[in-house]
Amino acid sequence: MKTHIPLTGILTVLLLASLSSYGQSKNTAKIALIQATGLSNQDPFMDDYDPAKVHPQMDAHFNKLLGLFSQAGQMGADLVCGPEDMQHIGSYGLYIDVKDPETGKILFNSMAVPVPGPLTDQVAAIAKKYNMYIVAPIYEADGEKVFNTAVIFDRQGNIIGKHRKTVLPILETWLVSTGDEYEVYRTDFGNIAVATCWEIFYPEISTIYALKGADIIFNPTMAPDNQPGKSLDTAPMFITRAKDNGVYIAPVVLGTDGNGILDFNGIVVAEIIGKEDCVIMAEIDFSKERTSDSKWWETINGTDNTKAMHYKSRRPETYKLLTDPNPPILEKYKDIHLTTGDPDRQLKAVREVDYGPNARSKK
Repeated sequence: MKTHIPLTGILTVLLLASLSSYGQSKNTAKIALIQATGLSNQDPFMDDYDPAKVHPQMDAHFNKLLGLFSQAGQMGADLVCGPEDMQHIGSYGLYIDVKDPETGKILFNSMAVPVPGPLTDQVAAIAKKYNMYIVAPIYEADGEKVFNTAVIFDRQGNIIGKHRKTVLPILETWLVSTGDEYEVYRTDFGNIAVATCWEIFYPEISTIYALKGADIIFNPTMAPDNQPGKSLDTAPMFITRAKDNGVYIAPVVLGTDGNGILDFNGIVVAEIIGKEDCVIMAEIDFSKERTSDSKWWETINGTDNTKAMHYKSRRPETYKLLTDPNPPILEKYKDIHLTTGDPDRQLKAVREVDYGPNARSKK
């Protein structure tokens, strides 16, 4: 069953799936997502670029999202997840030769923050005030490195985990380092995981999370999968990830569509299409799993739990190619060299792409 309320700022959906429990000691929880639009930021390629406005605009955007976190808390959320890049600084990653006048660092790097630190302290205070878990995706500074990090807070405001994005789009590799872990975090209602942006494009990652027991995978992202302005039921990748792994999938992106929650059958259970700056929330019983209502199927397989049947039928000994760093397909692309790790090509690319007044005047 699917509920769409495009004109309401708050959506609470009670998920009443007529599925049997499979012995899981899990609970019902209110899961909230932030649907927000981005505030303006500066463009160093433009004549009106004002470096003095960069940090204040970052703070304004982040504070706007904190306000929506608080709104989720007021609604009684057990967990709320924000969109990727809550600082709203990802676009600065293109300007690799632009420096922050105060620090002398590359502009983008200067806006990454330590974890924990003053910025995450603000999130922690909201988590503690409303007794809820929070997933806050930010750009994290750790020494000289920057990571695209989803910081996970418990109900007391403690940081219980940091998921550092493991697979980066080429542009992001220019300034951002990769993480290497796929952690599943236990909460008092179920197990959660984070697949940031491009990670959801790699089916292996969602499967790893499912194999580790994740009940819901959050996808803070800049890349919506749905058709523009349409429901998540037009998002084939999200539907596939949910059904293949028997997990909930929750994409969170800046914008007025593309956000919501799909259940383990790939059915949309919560979204608000076309509404700016609101909270999407669904009440989910995490003790439920994907089952079949066919008595014949249950008799043949020995269970009506299709997720259990799926994972007990795996043959991992036949999947070795998945971890081969040089599979046969790469022979086809042996002459292709990405710009990752090549500063000269990166600078050349920046100057050639369609950005800035000079490029636009050529149209």
